[in-house]
Amino acid sequence: MNDIDWNYEVRRRQEALLRDLSSLLAIPSVKDAGTAAPGMPLGIESAKALAYVLDIAGREGLRTVSLDGIVGYAEYDGYGRAAKVNDNEDTNDYIAILCHADVVPASGSWTTPPFEPTIRDGRLYARGALDDKGPAIAALYGLLIVKELGLPLRHRVRFIVGTDEETGMNCMDAYNRHERPPIAGFTPDADFPIVHAEKGQVNSRMTLRWTEKMEAREEVGPEPFKLRSFISGTAANMVPDSAEAIVQGSPDRLGALISGFWSYCAKKALAGEIASDLTADNGVAVFRLTGRSAHGMAPETGNNAGLRLLEFLYTHPFAGNDERFIKGAVECLAGDTAGEALGIACRDEITGPLTVNVGLLRYEPHLAEAYFHLNIRFPACTSGDAIVSKLESKIGKYGFELTPPIVKAPHQVPADHPMITKLQALYMEQTGQEATLLSTGGGTYACKLANCVAFGPLFPGEADTAHQPDESISIDSLLKATALYAQAIYELANLDYSDRKAR
Repeated sequence: MNDIDWNYEVRRRQEALLRDLSSLLAIPSVKDAGTAAPGMPLGIESAKALAYVLDIAGREGLRTVSLDGIVGYAEYDGYGRAAKVNDNEDTNDYIAILCHADVVPASGSWTTPPFEPTIRDGRLYARGALDDKGPAIAALYGLLIVKELGLPLRHRVRFIVGTDEETGMNCMDAYNRHERPPIAGFTPDADFPIVHAEKGQVNSRMTLRWTEKMEAREEVGPEPFKLRSFISGTAANMVPDSAEAIVQGSPDRLGALISGFWSYCAKKALAGEIASDLTADNGVAVFRLTGRSAHGMAPETGNNAGLRLLEFLYTHPFAGNDERFIKGAVECLAGDTAGEALGIACRDEITGPLTVNVGLLRYEPHLAEAYFHLNIRFPACTSGDAIVSKLESKIGKYGFELTPPIVKAPHQVPADHPMITKLQALYMEQTGQEATLLSTGGGTYACKLANCVAFGPLFPGEADTAHQPDESISIDSLLKATALYAQAIYELANLDYSDRKAR
């Protein structure tokens, strides 16, 4: 089938692809427990996104299934208008394409509304354009091309779409409870050429052990301020780009604090704003700071607004729970995305260094609640258990404890797996570039299924705008990726995996 012009087949479907994608991007499918109901456990918008993708597949003649309203799939048996390749082939085997229709919240300042898809200068802008609705529709259209061409396949192909990738991947846990694993597969949710290794993850909250009574304080130094609340972050796997602290104190001392805040912002090249009421005996000031968002797998590329604001407060007097919250943040977490202060820093040659993202920061005295959500991504040279043990020892000295952690083991597919060598060959064939194997700190769906890798959609050198304001994808790159996915589906569904199955 080397005579198929995959790029031509994609271009002739470009208008329909972009139309279906734009409709999907208009659905604000952020997890919303407030609208959860039977058949839509993650909220009404997530359910709409899942139903929409399955409707596209059903419209084109694929068999569709929804499981628990949290994940679904569309399947092609591979026979189409052609005869079955091998009557003795195990019909239970299938090739999987894993995608997700949920998105992270659309925080920050956008040029155009995040759920109103807009094309500017050859790029499609919307939340989910890159992560992962754009690639999902590209992969689905790749499957539809194979189907419409009537190409014979040795194995079935199953297009799987979940709605909880961004907040725990419980959708794939539900899938695995119902379905057997594929023989091979890929997710279009990372980088080209091929990501065959992923870091493991530890997700847990570093929670302050709340002290109801204020400890006796020696009358040394100025009267402490009171931290009435502190809020930063909207998702555990994002670097927070904004933070707000409400501080109470005497008007004259708050005036000095405000002056110090402006000096801090100037020194650190940060944007801030203040709202204050200094007329009462106990004045109140609201401090807001703007940082830079980034994906939680690369926290060093962002600027954590919450930790920056706590660094400022650290240099001023607070007491009791206020002081422990601020001190724990600054001495254990601030300015340290490698986990050095926590005693968990490490690295290996395949996936690189351990990283720590503090995605959610909360201090709410009226609820007696204070915590930092830690999203830790670690290489295979350590383990989740070892990290948790070291964390508990370190943070316990500051009056914190860990909530029961969610641990994901590292994931890796051997470089000599036939799926990988085939993907390398077709990538080189279509792009003319070397197909170097990559690793990632990101947790893709591939980790939920054996023998699965991440394949695109970002080409080498392209900017990663996932989880950021003005998220976008190059339309030209999206179409090139669709051609790769079409050929990959055809090639992988015709490979002989008998040697791997015997293992």
